[in-house]
Amino acid sequence: MDPVDQWKGKNLLFVAGGIALPPMRSLIWTCLDTRENFKDVTILYGARTVDQLVYKHELKEWEDRADVNLAVTVDPGGETPDWKGHIGFVPTILEKLAPKAENTIAIVCGPPVMIKFSFPVLKKLGFPDENIFTTLENRMKCGLGKCGRCNVGKVFVCKDGPVFTLKELNELPAEY
Repeated sequence: MDPVDQWKGKNLLFVAGGIALPPMRSLIWTCLDTRENFKDVTILYGARTVDQLVYKHELKEWEDRADVNLAVTVDPGGETPDWKGHIGFVPTILEKLAPKAENTIAIVCGPPVMIKFSFPVLKKLGFPDENIFTTLENRMKCGLGKCGRCNVGKVFVCKDGPVFTLKELNELPAEY
């Protein structure tokens, strides 16, 4: 069964950093196209600077929707004089927003350091490992399971993923 089908009736929390919004964008739109299937939808997106924010027209569209909670942040020093969004690193803003963990799925995609520091925040907020999803596609090379570059233990990221729950990641050898 498609994970999105399993998320029906739940709150969704999308956490994206930098150029991770493009791959997450299609998932966000899939969920928004079937908005009636989900409860609260929150999108947290951050970039280094205002100029590095992508899909600004879609961010504005999501901001204007009454059925979406959008928080956009830039790293300290990346703001402009007219910036009205948050200033801070994604994990810091995530902790500040403190989304409720109950009945919520968290989907996290971004630079590895952002993901690494977002996991403890989600855990502190009470998110169970099986409700935290992320991706390991940065490990892939051939995408066919032939080169072995993405192999972690018995798992081939390209064939068995690249999307995993934190619970699944915790069962892998520490090399991921």
